[in-house]
Amino acid sequence: MKKIIAITIVSLFYINSYSQEKWYSSAAIEFSVPSKIEYHYNFNNSSTVINLDSKTALGAQYSINYLVFNKLSVGALTGIQNQFGADFFAFRIGGNLKYYFVDDDNVYAYLRYARNFTVDKDKFKNGDNLRGGIGFPFLKTDDFNLNLNVFYDINYFNLEDAEPLIFGNERSKNIFFRSFGISVGIKF
Repeated sequence: MKKIIAITIVSLFYINSYSQEKWYSSAAIEFSVPSKIEYHYNFNNSSTVINLDSKTALGAQYSINYLVFNKLSVGALTGIQNQFGADFFAFRIGGNLKYYFVDDDNVYAYLRYARNFTVDKDKFKNGDNLRGGIGFPFLKTDDFNLNLNVFYDINYFNLEDAEPLIFGNERSKNIFFRSFGISVGIKF
């Protein structure tokens, strides 16, 4: 019986140390520029879409990830973004999927989905964010990697019952930001 207990304890320590190597965190600061902004609204009972001028966006995010396989990780993320022009400040909660081409210390492609939330319901109600990109480590150490990411981003904001953006008398429906961006992050 003592041997079984000893083997169980040693196994738990081994499993715990192995699983610790599979977890990692990352944090990033991001900058994006919309290539297209589509504003959907109703005016005099007709639906209209117009393209708006491009304004930059700044954001930050943190994610905790788990290596499912040597080349694939899944993660949960949280973050913030300020979309200038429309002056949307959004909180984000979501998940990501990363595929490493060689191993988890090298180049990777990623796909992320996050939900946009706000405390200022006069601006927008909620929304979605979908991002695909590729990341390149440019500084590797034993404790962390610094990464440069390039990405394509689609941001959707639900504007129903929100303040009009352009004319002041239209009924806002939604807005889409299609953007290209870069981010600098740390993986630890």
